[in-house]
Amino acid sequence: NIPENSNGPFPQKIAQVRIHDKSKKVSYSISGPGADQDPLNIFTVDKDTGDLYVTQRLDREKQHSYSMLVKAVAEDGLATEDPIQIVINVIDMNDNKPAFTEDVFAGEVVESSPIGTVKVTATDLDEPGSDNSIIRYSIESQEPQESNSSMFTINPVTGVISVGALGLDSEVRLF
Repeated sequence: NIPENSNGPFPQKIAQVRIHDKSKKVSYSISGPGADQDPLNIFTVDKDTGDLYVTQRLDREKQHSYSMLVKAVAEDGLATEDPIQIVINVIDMNDNKPAFTEDVFAGEVVESSPIGTVKVTATDLDEPGSDNSIIRYSIESQEPQESNSSMFTINPVTGVISVGALGLDSEVRLF
């Protein structure tokens, strides 16, 4: 597991692969996306030590995991063991701000309307279901500002905007 947006320094050692029989001299290699396939050279392995390195910052929103095969080949050219699969998970950091799904949300409320609702929604590119993707809604301001109460309220979890007080009167003011 590697957190996204790490500032390095790069290359940064993230793991070491070793064969069970340490008496043999082997050469290590990796293959798969992030190594010898697109995107190329994000991960490298020291052919002599089996040290696995990441060479640059990772972005979970571009790719959330990498699966590669590590091979160990003895000096005689024969594989010493079966290749092993390594999965590198990119851990989400809170690096995206929520964005509304529409530029303008339009709702209509009739005069003398009872308390009712209009819903606004936003999305967040951080990992779904994580603390980093929790969205909370609030009303920043209302015009006109009521001295006693707000004419409209918003549910901070769902984004539902409701008429918060009775008394909508188009002859007195337009909202």
